[in-house]
Amino acid sequence: MAIRVTHLFEYPLKSSRGNLLSEGDLLFTGFKNDRRVAVTNENNKIITAREFPDLVKIHSEINADLLILKAPNITELRVKLNEDGPGLEATLFGLKVQGVVLNNEATQWISEVLKGNFRLLYRGTSADLASEDKNGTAVKGMGYPDSGPIHLINQKTLDALNFRLQKKVDIENFRPNIVVDGAAAFEEDHWSEISINGCNLRTRDRTERCVVTTIDPKTAVRDAEVEPLSTLSKLRRAERLPVSFGIDMGVLSEGRIQGGDEVVIK
Repeated sequence: MAIRVTHLFEYPLKSSRGNLLSEGDLLFTGFKNDRRVAVTNENNKIITAREFPDLVKIHSEINADLLILKAPNITELRVKLNEDGPGLEATLFGLKVQGVVLNNEATQWISEVLKGNFRLLYRGTSADLASEDKNGTAVKGMGYPDSGPIHLINQKTLDALNFRLQKKVDIENFRPNIVVDGAAAFEEDHWSEISINGCNLRTRDRTERCVVTTIDPKTAVRDAEVEPLSTLSKLRRAERLPVSFGIDMGVLSEGRIQGGDEVVIK
């Protein structure tokens, strides 16, 4: 049985609701519009759904040079994206990242949604500023991912986890970019390099999981039993492995991929 792509997702605003794609442009820095905008607090620290689960209720879209944000009980935001605004150096899990602060309207909108003092930071694909990845390497044009540019999960691995759960979870709990099916459960743990429609990707590491997996992607409510993280922790630690699910991947060659494409294990 061939291994194939079943779902593609992008998250224009970091920690926002994912957008399901039929096809996507895969760049060295990940999907073209993935995690191009992030929320920073008054200390210039990028915040995520770990601290503010309501971020997952926000729908984000980038249409050409326009950012569109929608959230419950507030007028949608439409703001032009450009790389000529005031620059800012922020921190993301201790790493230095750079970007452009969006206008006052954007600041007011996100501050009202999250009920605090926040700003929106934008990083375009042509940005000349270099941010650091988790290895401390300067990367030009990188957005604001937690780790690798692409996060891949395997449907059969999710099925194996759900088999152990009383309350099943969806792929959205794990916020992937690429979902594949046709491989055995946890087989992706051992992949070194794959090819999809001529795009080559190399595994950087297994994706270590956190409390974001316990947040309902539709309601933003945390699971009272800390699931699926609790069961995943027991499963992995029984194998003396880190609490991981899926893999982080770097892009070796750019191109375009779509749902149904075959995944070739190299």
